[in-house]
Amino acid sequence: MTDLAFLSQDNWYAIQTKPYREDNAASNIRRLGLTVLLPKIKREKSETGSRRVMVKPLFPGYLFARFRPSSHLHSIRYARGVNRVLCTGEVPIPLGEEVVNAITDRIGADGFVRNNGVVLRKGDPVIVNDGPLQGLAGVFERELSDGERAVILLKTVEYQATVLIEKMRLRPQAQTDS
Repeated sequence: MTDLAFLSQDNWYAIQTKPYREDNAASNIRRLGLTVLLPKIKREKSETGSRRVMVKPLFPGYLFARFRPSSHLHSIRYARGVNRVLCTGEVPIPLGEEVVNAITDRIGADGFVRNNGVVLRKGDPVIVNDGPLQGLAGVFERELSDGERAVILLKTVEYQATVLIEKMRLRPQAQTDS
């Protein structure tokens, strides 16, 4: 099997959409008979005494599609709403099934990505419980407007760094953790 054999196999790929055209791009790619994942979040927002439900893509400007590049890459590149397929040079970058499964596992019965329910306040000690920074301790700084990501200050022996991270990867540091 050659290094580019995956181009003849179905894999998941990330697709960058034109600004605010995620739904349009997803619809057009589905018309090609392909599986599309456009994870969305739902948040209530209070504005001048009234509550509004906001529905937004989990990853604004991106969606995922499962396809065989040798058959569908050209059609996807030129589908309405699509900006580009994420590539290295001209070769699309396949995503591992575990990436897509980690997202789909968090989608609730209502079709929206569930929040992990962690409530953190500025100054709370946290531990990164997943990913490449797993096990590192930090201090919660603030939640971003999408409610899914946060800014933390990581503390190590030699330095401090401000890091943007998904809230689902954080857990409050218990008093016995060290």
